[in-house]
Amino acid sequence: MTLFKQIALMLSTFLVIILMTVLVLNFKSANESVQDRLYTDAKNTASSLSLSLGTAQGDLSMMSTMINASFDSGYYHYITLLDIEDNVIYKREIEQKILDVPEWFINAINIKAPVASANVSAGWSQVGILKVQSDAAYAYKQLYSILIGLLVSFSIIAFIGLIILNLLLVAILKPLKEVQKQAEAVIRNEFIIQENIPYTKEFKDVVLGMNNMVSKVKAMFDKGNEELKRQKELEYIDKATKLRNRKYLIDKLPEYLKIDASSKGGINMMIALSGVIEANEQIGHQEVDRLFLAVAHIFDAHATNYDNSIVARMNGTEFSILLPDCSDKDGLDLAKDIYSSCERVIKGFELDTKQTFVSLGLYAYNYKENIGQLLSHSDNALAQAKFNDDNIHLAKAENTVEVMGKEAWRKIINAAIETNNFNFVSWTAVDAKRRKIAHNVLSLTLKVDKDTTYYYGQFMAPANQAGLSDKIYQNVLNMMFKTPDMTLKGSTCSLRLPYDYLQQQETFNEMSELFSVYAQNLPFKLIIEMPDKLVRQNSAFVKRYKALFEKYNIDMGVFEFIGESVDYQYLQDLRPVYIKGESSYFLSQTDQALSALRLITDTVGITLIAAGVMDMDTLNKLRERDIHVIQGKATEMIELT
Repeated sequence: MTLFKQIALMLSTFLVIILMTVLVLNFKSANESVQDRLYTDAKNTASSLSLSLGTAQGDLSMMSTMINASFDSGYYHYITLLDIEDNVIYKREIEQKILDVPEWFINAINIKAPVASANVSAGWSQVGILKVQSDAAYAYKQLYSILIGLLVSFSIIAFIGLIILNLLLVAILKPLKEVQKQAEAVIRNEFIIQENIPYTKEFKDVVLGMNNMVSKVKAMFDKGNEELKRQKELEYIDKATKLRNRKYLIDKLPEYLKIDASSKGGINMMIALSGVIEANEQIGHQEVDRLFLAVAHIFDAHATNYDNSIVARMNGTEFSILLPDCSDKDGLDLAKDIYSSCERVIKGFELDTKQTFVSLGLYAYNYKENIGQLLSHSDNALAQAKFNDDNIHLAKAENTVEVMGKEAWRKIINAAIETNNFNFVSWTAVDAKRRKIAHNVLSLTLKVDKDTTYYYGQFMAPANQAGLSDKIYQNVLNMMFKTPDMTLKGSTCSLRLPYDYLQQQETFNEMSELFSVYAQNLPFKLIIEMPDKLVRQNSAFVKRYKALFEKYNIDMGVFEFIGESVDYQYLQDLRPVYIKGESSYFLSQTDQALSALRLITDTVGITLIAAGVMDMDTLNKLRERDIHVIQGKATEMIELT
């Protein structure tokens, strides 16, 4: 219960008790007053009527007339005239009927109307005794109306009092509400500075302390952000040409060489500039630097026609142009254009094109290759190009024999979508320091029959080629939420979704509808992993995903992180629970770059996870760099507690 509710409840109870006490005392006083009045009225009537009866000189008809007149003009139970021997001379009485008063009130309030008496005399001779009793029914009615009036008035007073009390508490505790919001923001790793400083000393001290702490944490984040941007520029940018460098290309290639890559292949063009030593002797180092800049501009200009292309300087004289989805023919045409442009530039520097020239080795890669294979084949293509007359050579990846044709795969996948024959399998991400499972990583299998099951790596590539991957993810999400796997109950699970699927508005709409109906019944904690390529855009669309996930208690994770963003503010804005990168990425970072990254992630509560950890030697190297949560075969070598 909040402090506001506790104080409000206490003061409200106190107010109600006071009002009830006053109400009871007022009613008790009214009860006594009514009962006193019953006796007073009866006494006054008895006294006045006895005097009137004395003037009748014992005339019974006159006395009865007087008694009737008094009885009819008041509220009496009876009026009785007795002679000196207590015999009834005349009596007027009504049956006591209490109307418009509930039974519970009559039972709760005991009213006894006293009997008043007076002597009736005619001169010095006593005629008899007059007895008068007021009607208690009238008293009950009067008391009940008084009670109703008290309840109404005190209810109005209580209602107004509680409203005033609530307004006063809201005004007094408003600074505390702001402190609470700030504290909740700190828990969510948000940096909020409270501008309105309260006047109450205790609240003022708390607010100033919170502001000071938040300011320091934000300053730490900003410092880490600036340092990481500086380190990334040093690590990923070639100073002379402003192109990307070899390290960037190697860190980036895993995004292109994977089963669910948006591009299934393309051309990697290796370019070597020969005759640099001779050029330095002829035109000097400064002019050669200008030559490199001019050549770099040519590479950049020709690569811009291809989405997600990478132009990198591999070493002093060699460059790489990665062109996803570039065909062999287009690659050769592009190489010829680059060669001609470079030749013109070299002539412009008055250099001999027989001594100073470029060689272009083209390698047609596919997504199934690893980084070592791609670079090795590209280097071989470049070596061959240097011996060709036109200094251009194209090499192709060896064609792999497909187990089934595209149409066969299309038929199997469509059948699986229609019959919901996709199943989840999981492996673990492990915190090696605590020796506990961090979360379960979900993957997919496609079951054809009881004897035939295909794994993600087998069916997803044909699905991409057939344009069915979006339908698979849609089917899988529906299966996860509508018929969740109860064996995962109580655990934390992550599901990775690709860039092409997430960037569609239709995907967001489908998720919104699905979550609104089924998310609250999900038996496990879900983390949806999004590629850093999408998350670092920090666009309004990405923030809508974040808001949607938060609404239904779903966390966001980031994968394929290589720290290539121009600004890391998005990590604070979106606050993913973790970021995953290849183990090779973390191990290749300088101490300064990794420290800056850790400063950012520790400030906003983000865990670093190294993927692809295959052996204990790699794990030990990661431990030395203070990275303990891992994925890969090495998790099987850790004894869990």
